[in-house]
Amino acid sequence: MGDKRVSTTIGEILDNDGGEIKTGPFGTKLKASEYSSDGVPVISVGEVQLGRIVLHEKTPKVGPDVTNRMPEYLLREGDIVFGRKGAVERSARVAQHQNGWFLGSDGIRVRLPSSCDSRFIAYQFLTNYHRQWMIQHAAGTTMASLNEGIVRRIPIMLAPLSEQRSIAQILGTLDAKIELNRQINETLEQMAQALFKSWFVDFDPVIDNALDAGNSIPEELEARAERRRHLRDAVAQGDTPVPGVPDDISSLFPSEFELTDEMGWIPKGWSISTTHDEFDIKGGSTPSTKNPDFWEDGGIHWTSPKDLSGNNDKVLLDTERKITHQGLDKITSGLLPVNTVLMSSRAPVGYLALARIPVAINQGYIALICEKTITPEYTIQWLSSVMDEIKSIAGGTTFSEVSKKTFRSIKLVVPEEKVVAEYTKYVAEYYQRITQAAKESDSLSAMRDYLLPRLISGELQIPDAEQQIAAAVS
Repeated sequence: MGDKRVSTTIGEILDNDGGEIKTGPFGTKLKASEYSSDGVPVISVGEVQLGRIVLHEKTPKVGPDVTNRMPEYLLREGDIVFGRKGAVERSARVAQHQNGWFLGSDGIRVRLPSSCDSRFIAYQFLTNYHRQWMIQHAAGTTMASLNEGIVRRIPIMLAPLSEQRSIAQILGTLDAKIELNRQINETLEQMAQALFKSWFVDFDPVIDNALDAGNSIPEELEARAERRRHLRDAVAQGDTPVPGVPDDISSLFPSEFELTDEMGWIPKGWSISTTHDEFDIKGGSTPSTKNPDFWEDGGIHWTSPKDLSGNNDKVLLDTERKITHQGLDKITSGLLPVNTVLMSSRAPVGYLALARIPVAINQGYIALICEKTITPEYTIQWLSSVMDEIKSIAGGTTFSEVSKKTFRSIKLVVPEEKVVAEYTKYVAEYYQRITQAAKESDSLSAMRDYLLPRLISGELQIPDAEQQIAAAVS
């Protein structure tokens, strides 16, 4: 099989069979003032992850006025997009649902001819060999950057088209399962968020109990109460599938509110506290990278916020770097226990995860160990719900940072223990399922990364790979 393969480059493929490379518009072609809240996403280096295009809250959009003026920058299914500067080793193939999105100024796209399978080529860019090639051949001294000339020189191994399609199909089976797990985890996370908001932000069970008891509703909460009245009426008439709060759960909540100086109206019997009083708060550090005794052959998980970049599962299962016991001795917070809640406290503020492994942390984290009423599952959802407030108190001149001193002063409402326990009963199961799916995806990713170079080179026969994958996804 291997002797059927041809070594070539992206440029040679395009010159011989067609296709093109296009750099995104920059300078006066596309101004920030033309971004809009509606329209199609603009895809630049920030959206290009390893093998996936991922949107985030700061992804800009452009409307028809821009896309009609510059249709040459519209992306098509099968295009391969690179980050033009910074993370030059990342690339992603445009999926069907991303057809018509817009190429940003910090992006370069390759549109391949029909003589090759874009999925097969895109998978090659994910191999360690190609990622290292991109880094080594990138231009720039202070920041790595790509240009069309560099992209044209990227080496490619071409198999016969039928084999390209078979290999892409095989690897796509693994990616489809990984994507399904990602969607399941996203749904579970949304369920945890929705339940937290209902119980601890909107106070729905308390309002329901107050309405049932005929108790007064504070004016500040009347709009919420009116929404609950409408929902309860719809449920009673069978006009909505949304169930009410079960009696055994609603009985855990009070039926009145009380006014506090610090937090306004809160459920009666709940208390006001601070993060300092509710959590054991830890910071971390980085053992000297110049001392190999701290790093070489280390087996202790050590995390920086980079480990959480692009991690939508909000569970930490592994770390990119490991330290030795000598390295751990240099970190005053030591090895933090399983279920420590991690929050990145700078560059950027706001990554969150439950540590599912014992882990040491660097100086870019605030870690919360939960030993009182509030559980890790509650804590991570509380942090998510108040993240805008946390970001607003960040200081720093070169980059935003939340200090441990500032963080310890944050006030929060503490529900009764039985309510937190009931919430945790549901959400701990969600996070257990999230953890299991994330572990499975990590295993499938490792298999894909193992098979990928061997399939591309022809070292591994397609039927053998099919058998291995069938066993893994069954």
